[in-house]
Amino acid sequence: MPRQKNHYFFIYFFFAKTATLRPRVKICFYLTSLSGRLQARNDIFGKTYLMKPKTLLLFFMLISIFCSTEAQQVEKRWFDKNDSTFGYYTVIKPLTPNIQGAVVLLDGFGGNADGFLRETRIHSVACTNSLLTICFPTGMHLYADKSIIDLMNRALSEIIVEFKLRKDQFAIGGMSVGGTIALRYAELCKEKPAEFPIAPKAVFDVDSPLDLINFCEMSDKDLRQNGDMPWTNEARMVLDKLKNEIGDYKTDIKKYNEVSPFYKDAKEPGNEKFLKDVAFRTYHDVDVNWHIQNRRHSIYNTNMLNGSELVNRLVIMGNHEAEFVSSKIEGRRNNGTRHPHSWNIVDEPELVSWIKEKLHFYPDHLEKPFVYKAPDDWQHETIIFPMDFAPRIPYKGFEELRFVPGWGNPNNVDKWAYTILWWLDDAYHFDEKTLQQNLEDYYTGLTRGRAVAEKLDMNAWTPAKAKVQKIKATTGDRETYDATAYIFDSQVTKKPGVLYFKIHIKDCADQNRTILIIEVSENPYSAAIWQQLDKINGDFRCVKEVE
Repeated sequence: MPRQKNHYFFIYFFFAKTATLRPRVKICFYLTSLSGRLQARNDIFGKTYLMKPKTLLLFFMLISIFCSTEAQQVEKRWFDKNDSTFGYYTVIKPLTPNIQGAVVLLDGFGGNADGFLRETRIHSVACTNSLLTICFPTGMHLYADKSIIDLMNRALSEIIVEFKLRKDQFAIGGMSVGGTIALRYAELCKEKPAEFPIAPKAVFDVDSPLDLINFCEMSDKDLRQNGDMPWTNEARMVLDKLKNEIGDYKTDIKKYNEVSPFYKDAKEPGNEKFLKDVAFRTYHDVDVNWHIQNRRHSIYNTNMLNGSELVNRLVIMGNHEAEFVSSKIEGRRNNGTRHPHSWNIVDEPELVSWIKEKLHFYPDHLEKPFVYKAPDDWQHETIIFPMDFAPRIPYKGFEELRFVPGWGNPNNVDKWAYTILWWLDDAYHFDEKTLQQNLEDYYTGLTRGRAVAEKLDMNAWTPAKAKVQKIKATTGDRETYDATAYIFDSQVTKKPGVLYFKIHIKDCADQNRTILIIEVSENPYSAAIWQQLDKINGDFRCVKEVE
């Protein structure tokens, strides 16, 4: 509902929501809640704040810096309590209950499921953007072998059930060989969908060795060229480990190709063909001079060449969402050491924004935008489920409201005239009883919250009571209902009143979504305002036509 310019609103909201939390967590919760309102373009203090994308990303970065791991509740999920280093994965829940997707992260060789969180703030930014984070231990893995695949499959199957996510609500990525594992796992999800719990829509790597045969070739060259130098111990380890586990990279090419994300010398598309319809990014700090001066490596002995080759192949296959990201951030470890092979080359807010776009976060990134038009002078507002004032309404999605001019003027003949669109992210069933409960929860919470905020006499306030009746379906509806609600109008008149409704369950082709249009007025159906409300419903289209 449009809110008056009342500076007590956020003070009340802050203390009501954070009374039992530690001070740092209190402020973090408040900032996150405020960011959700700004992101959803809610009407605050009577003004609609439309943050520019760069400003919004900076705002999220400030939140993520302040909202440390203390507030984020990194949860360890043990699968081997005898292994205190690699025997668990971690889950970091968003600070708000509206989870719209998940990002899976893997560190480089030897990494566990939480040590690398000091090196990046991807999880912090995700935490403030309705994005669940799951981190797996890379351990002593150089590629996606059976043991790590089995672990990820078991854990992600549980995550889907626990957080009620769909298979396609996932992004996955990693640093170094963690990215190698992430890419191959994503390819297998597409290659064998029945055997894998997720179907990632976005994949990224951070300076990863994407061609395991070339990884061996580069390691071999490093040893021949540089001999016994501090950094060549890694090259020796890579060659020994891969030879013991897979075979000789010069002769066992087929075995290597089975576990490698791609093979640059292949004449035909290999495993990378399974990324044809998946958004992909490879991140690199392209400071070639650093490699020459500090590792005696030319550009031919870096991961960036294979990253660019893979992107080019995907583009040739028709993937217009494949990108080589030349980082503008100088690679540094958490201790300040300069190194291009670092997590921090990723611009975390921009990456999370990209993930949200590819996972079609609502309301800004719908895969199938709808058409919901009202006259230009009608006010707009967007609210995300679950609603602060009506938490018992159990749906996932958002509502968009369109208010007639003068909606909140008690002297206006059209006061309380508006429409509500519910865009729900699942296939929900509605009937008279369900809609009655929804209306009562909605208007009880709405009117009580306003009555408390304005310090009205609570002895006069009463909970909303609704009546709902199914009628003949209107054109474009799967089902249509009439309803009335008896409320204490703490919003406009400050006295008891009646609202009339027409509720349209829209007949849309997308079976994974449910859309309702709700017309509202304090005037009976014979009033002239219903012609405008009916027109808004009649002009609604489930899918916007491509221009």
